[in-house]
Amino acid sequence: MTPWKQELERRLSEPGAPPALPLTALARTAAIARGGAVPDSSLHDWITDAVARQRLAPVIRGLYLNRFTSPPGRLADAVTYLRRDAVVSLHSALDEAGLYNNPPAGVTAMVPLDSGPTRPRVGRIDTQQGPVFIRAMPRRLLEAGDIEDRLDLNRSATHPQATAEKALLDWLYLAISPRSTLAPPAVHDVDVEQLDRARLRRLAARMELQESLKQWLEGDLPARRPRISAA
Repeated sequence: MTPWKQELERRLSEPGAPPALPLTALARTAAIARGGAVPDSSLHDWITDAVARQRLAPVIRGLYLNRFTSPPGRLADAVTYLRRDAVVSLHSALDEAGLYNNPPAGVTAMVPLDSGPTRPRVGRIDTQQGPVFIRAMPRRLLEAGDIEDRLDLNRSATHPQATAEKALLDWLYLAISPRSTLAPPAVHDVDVEQLDRARLRRLAARMELQESLKQWLEGDLPARRPRISAA
């Protein structure tokens, strides 16, 4: 292996190396490792070899998971490259916290819905590492609460991820929204006793979901309820 490739792989193996790598980042790191621009053909040959060795995992065209580093990159780490401002939430965040008893397929993330004519692209994204499901909610609700309450800063250093409590409330919001087809989670699928009840109450108040949360905990939350969009 040539010296610049060895140096490139060393850099990608360092603690704190990005878990998800767009092609532009790979080209930039390769240029640093070589001390000058790497020809596209040489870079793509190295990428092909790294994929064959399972050290890079393709997500979509021009985006890879870094398997040189430890822990290796995961699909959730690529979400912000697929949709700007995406936050891993719902099933995925609950499962990551160890509080969901029905392991999800793929990764689910929320994106902010702002006022104005532009709407975020939502729905399923099929990647080579599994499906990603993008859902939207008004920004004021997605970003409701103190950052320590809504984002899991300890468990997720590599991508924005909701706390288990925020993930549950995001799910309940979508379950009662007339614009969503998502049903609420089954109570028995969530380890409710492990949730931070004080945080859950604070977030529910900020999101105006106190009644919906109460109904869900009692097993009485209807799958749909008329709601005026806050967007």
